[in-house]
Amino acid sequence: MSKEPISIGRREKELSVYLERQPYFVEQDGIRLKIAKNVFPSDFGITSSFVGDFMLRQQPVGVALDMACGSGYFAFLLKKIGCSTVYGVDFNRDAVACAKENLGLNPALAPIEFIHSDLFADVPPVKLDAIMFNFNYYPSDGTYGLNADGGREILERFFRQVPAYINDGARIYIPYSQFVGEEHDPKRIGAAFGFACSVAASVANEAGEHYIYEITKT
Repeated sequence: MSKEPISIGRREKELSVYLERQPYFVEQDGIRLKIAKNVFPSDFGITSSFVGDFMLRQQPVGVALDMACGSGYFAFLLKKIGCSTVYGVDFNRDAVACAKENLGLNPALAPIEFIHSDLFADVPPVKLDAIMFNFNYYPSDGTYGLNADGGREILERFFRQVPAYINDGARIYIPYSQFVGEEHDPKRIGAAFGFACSVAASVANEAGEHYIYEITKT
């Protein structure tokens, strides 16, 4: 019997398996992570490994932010490549607590400041050189904070707010998967707010193309 075609429904079924396992531990790129209850699993699907490999090839910057940090995996990678100051932000209190616990499991990567915030609402007035934003980019039923609009409302608010927090030349990286559909594509949404978008990396599998966009303010 052939495997069920890639779809949002199938992805939700696969995600539910991780929900049932939580809490559990995993190691990624030499980083020990606890994936707590109600925290999006950083070892799920192709996106995390694809983005992780990409991030490990980037040059360090002064001040970096992992927006929607979840377990803290990308924040730890930002520190691992040598970024001087790293923040992790999530609106999910369980995720922030999980990331702080994971910092204790990886003391060599301290300090990192993990902040509970709805986007930039409670972020200190810093100027950022780089942002990784693995946003919730497909419609869902509310599990892990995924929402029915495929992240469009979140992205629109992000692009409105972010100019006040970035230095000239700051790089914003946002992953995206083709199968989700053009209506949720950060490239289209960002353009409406004056942002330029290019494909920094891509990979393909049975679900189609997966991208990491590099986004800058025009």
